[in-house]
Amino acid sequence: MKLRNRSFIYISVLMLTLLLVVTGCSEEYGGNPTNPSSTRGLPADPGDGNFAGKVVGTINENVLAGLKVTIGEKSTTTGLDGTFRLDGVGSGNLAVVLSGSTVYTRTAAVNTANGRSVLLDAIETNSNFSLKFYRELARGNHPNERNMYPTHRWTSTTPPTFYINTNAQATLDGTINQKTIDTVKQVLSEIVPVFSGNYYSALSVKTRYFATLNSFAQIPENSIVVSFDDTLVDIGAYGLTVTDPDFVSSVGTSINKAAHFILDSDQFYKSGTNPTAIALREIIAHELGHGFGYRHASALPTVMYPAEEFGGLYSSFDQIHMAVIYSRPIGNTDIDNDPLPNAKAFGGILQPQIFVDDRANFMKSPELLRQIQTLTRFGMVQEYLTK
Repeated sequence: MKLRNRSFIYISVLMLTLLLVVTGCSEEYGGNPTNPSSTRGLPADPGDGNFAGKVVGTINENVLAGLKVTIGEKSTTTGLDGTFRLDGVGSGNLAVVLSGSTVYTRTAAVNTANGRSVLLDAIETNSNFSLKFYRELARGNHPNERNMYPTHRWTSTTPPTFYINTNAQATLDGTINQKTIDTVKQVLSEIVPVFSGNYYSALSVKTRYFATLNSFAQIPENSIVVSFDDTLVDIGAYGLTVTDPDFVSSVGTSINKAAHFILDSDQFYKSGTNPTAIALREIIAHELGHGFGYRHASALPTVMYPAEEFGGLYSSFDQIHMAVIYSRPIGNTDIDNDPLPNAKAFGGILQPQIFVDDRANFMKSPELLRQIQTLTRFGMVQEYLTK
């Protein structure tokens, strides 16, 4: 897949009513970075001007002893129980630096108005975490792209509303059948908890006929629309994803809307007579991965692999690293630095980002291409493919 990058975005979302409770896969890998359970044993409130806390591992949630904790010019070391205390550090927004040989150095942004004794976490070096893979997945540092973006993700406490577009104007058979609709719903039920690091445990999925999709103005606020467009095969693409930023933070942007366009016809997908193609389920998961804020990766097995078939909806490595990404705020920079409030946004004003999955590189007959040319391509597809 090629990334057509007009700029970049950090992702977040405001979303609508919960309708369909979903469950993730039964596999579990390490802890849950988005919801650490090791909150017991926090030090008592140290009083005005002072700060205390407990440090645990992001991946395994074990207490981390012997770490250096620094705020400004003051520093201390965590005890055997992972706790620490620093006096005379002031109030308000603090940058707490956690460092040591057992973790990747972390700068955590905290505000004492939310408490003077807090639970902090840092990513363990001796764990299932891969910095190379994380940099690809979270920051766009794949060898074909070489970027180093801040984290970008959905942040609303309410899940997005997913719309399956029943407009079949761009499909060869002229219909979005129930099998396709059910496939999208099933994939969403499996990937949303994983892709959000268990940040979302429920979602709303609706079918809707969008008469036109020429711009984001025709997509509801805080939603993701999945449409089907067989004209993509003309450029060798399985799918196209476009995300729309919402400027809600001084340190980054969030995604306000996402539009996905995917091939519809069964002839393009893996089957007994077409074993070298990719399954529809995997293409849906890959495109939605971009919608959740993930970029191309290949350092470890992943559904965000940009070249060949992966063979599933996500890997255990996806599950671990996606959870880390969703435990960090938008604007978090490499290796693990949270932005302080009112900090300058990385890179300035951001615009929609475009991902084109060009893995549909199978032979197309002249008759197929003739049929494709008779279809009415969605306006957004036409617009973004010409930019």
